[in-house]
Amino acid sequence: MKKNYCSIFVIILLTVILSGCGSKNTYKEEPSAPLETEKTVEPLVNTESDESIKAIASDVDLNHTYTTRYGEVNLVTYPSFTFNYPDGWSITSEEVTSTSEIVILENESGVTVTYWYYGGMRELKGPIRDINSVDVARISDANFIPGYIQATDYSDLGRFMVAKLKINEECDLLGDGQSVKTENGRVRYALLPESEAGEQMESCRVGLPTFSFWYGGHISLIANASKGEFTEQEEKEVIAILASFRDNAALIENPVSDESADLETAKTIEKLWTMLEGEWAFEEYIYNNKTTQYPDHTMEFRYVNNIPYMCRDAHRDDSYMPDVMFYEFEVVDELHYNGYTYKKGSYQDEKANWSDDTLLAWYSFDLSNISDGELLISFHISFNNGFVDNHQFKYKLED
Repeated sequence: MKKNYCSIFVIILLTVILSGCGSKNTYKEEPSAPLETEKTVEPLVNTESDESIKAIASDVDLNHTYTTRYGEVNLVTYPSFTFNYPDGWSITSEEVTSTSEIVILENESGVTVTYWYYGGMRELKGPIRDINSVDVARISDANFIPGYIQATDYSDLGRFMVAKLKINEECDLLGDGQSVKTENGRVRYALLPESEAGEQMESCRVGLPTFSFWYGGHISLIANASKGEFTEQEEKEVIAILASFRDNAALIENPVSDESADLETAKTIEKLWTMLEGEWAFEEYIYNNKTTQYPDHTMEFRYVNNIPYMCRDAHRDDSYMPDVMFYEFEVVDELHYNGYTYKKGSYQDEKANWSDDTLLAWYSFDLSNISDGELLISFHISFNNGFVDNHQFKYKLED
């Protein structure tokens, strides 16, 4: 069924010029003159039972972790966000600029989860290519807890959800300007405030995100399937991935307990070193998502002259592995920690053998499987051009 848009196209354009919003983006307004009260959109009733939601989460093992880098790469105060993902998925693209960060997670079938931070402008302005009528339905709870960014409180964003986005009607503004109802419209999944549930209009602009929320910049986290359809297993996995997204700083202030781990958060590197006491045997090294050869060695966490070190002993006489000294420590959550070894213009500058285009080097400690005696350590190097070089090591605690 088609409807002619000629009579309403001018209204749409005026609305775009006045509002400049890509989709119904949620953000904190600065104090201003009173606005006209918008019609309240009642949240849709959740069609998934609590038991079904819990089953979705329990069916997926999220044993890999990714942490965003915008603040670290640009050396600015902005939160780092973390999400988890299962086997069969990998990070296929990472790009950080002075105003944005885009990270693409992809599975073997081409389903993607795209994280997009965009701080270039609060109001998303630009030529509109398409307008879609989208049904936004709550599917699951989400772990994201909004907190503070540079003394601005974003807690009034409220509770977050994983939402199912289904396109019910499409309009190609560069075509015949007519709206077409879709019987089986394309489906996506997104992380959104619960207040976004309902029927929404999505204005698609080239090169800009949609269905974002304002959190000191636009945040968009959306799962897409190439044909607009997900298998049952893919649906479970993308819901679990989106639900795991969190602001690391806000989580420290409002910790979420993990029933699978009998651990307390290590507030200091001294506490972390105590938790990692013992000798760890190297098992696997992964680079560019491939298992790669690496010298066999064991590792211990020690103090040298009261400074925390990660000490590795090679098992060959002709192998040399320098100890690693840590300067700064960051808590991501009770199972994940960062230890920083180099920061351009701050520490280790004079002694370090780093190139001029290196900004930052750090290790990430993943204790998700610590109860089974397994430790994952990732080494990251951030460069001026936004590229982050990632290396992952797996260790087993020796008896």
